[in-house]
Amino acid sequence: MQTTTAGTIRLARTAEIPEGTGREFKVGERYIAVFCSDGQFYAIEDERPHAGSPLNDGTVHRGIVSCLRHSWRFDVRDGRCVNFPTAPPVATFPVTMQGEDIYVTLPA
Repeated sequence: MQTTTAGTIRLARTAEIPEGTGREFKVGERYIAVFCSDGQFYAIEDERPHAGSPLNDGTVHRGIVSCLRHSWRFDVRDGRCVNFPTAPPVATFPVTMQGEDIYVTLPA
């Protein structure tokens, strides 16, 4: 668990999140999922709005992560639900890279 809960936080190294996968991080009371899709890294709130369970265990392809339990699909780039457009989006967070380190910027 991270001790800093807001601002820009180092969460992982690129080798820890292979292409097409996600990983969950606990930052304070918040769960963040970081995904690698098409060589880019994206961070979202790791909670499905329809079920309250995590998304990090879903597979991601071309920026879309699929909920393994209910087949809802979310775009990790903007948080929107692509197969239920009126569904609430998941929060997204800016990702920056410094060498092989992945940093995510979280609000206070």
